[in-house]
Amino acid sequence: MIVGVEQGAAILREGGVIAYPTETVYGLGADPSREPAVHRLCELKGREASRGFSVLVTGIEEFLRWAPDAPRPARRLAERFWPGPLTIVVPVRGHVLAPVATILGVGFRCSAHPTSTALLEHAGRPIVSTSCNRTGREPCQTAEEVRACFGAGLAVAGGEPAGGQPASTVVTVSATGELELVREGAIPFAEVRSEANE
Repeated sequence: MIVGVEQGAAILREGGVIAYPTETVYGLGADPSREPAVHRLCELKGREASRGFSVLVTGIEEFLRWAPDAPRPARRLAERFWPGPLTIVVPVRGHVLAPVATILGVGFRCSAHPTSTALLEHAGRPIVSTSCNRTGREPCQTAEEVRACFGAGLAVAGGEPAGGQPASTVVTVSATGELELVREGAIPFAEVRSEANE
């Protein structure tokens, strides 16, 4: 079912899972601080929570609110490439986002899609950012594909098509500022590395 962003944000606050469009593909979202919600999302996707999930934030200020110890290179990357298809994984300690963290930390991303932005603003907190698909299948690009994959019971915020851009580039930035590539996507790693080292 298609819902407005306010209703979608309410579903998230109540511990539910929703689908929403980004500039790349549709995402599956949940409150990353609520373990039962993350577990439900994992059941839908058919994957283990131990692999971790990235989260969407509204921008640099929210990123630093949730990751105040983010190394300077990570901050430079956020300033240069956000909003846009770059996911930055940074270490977190004793964190409320522990349900989505891995040993490397938590991945943060800021989407340029207006529905994603509005959803975040209404939710008032980060949202899990993972492709809307069952593991091993192609990510959904439209609300119709979401319904075909997950059934009519999964709420879809907005309902417009995803942007169709290439997947985000994913990098890790260690506590000491060392940069490593996890996945090359829309932004070439050489460009990311150059910016991080300036």
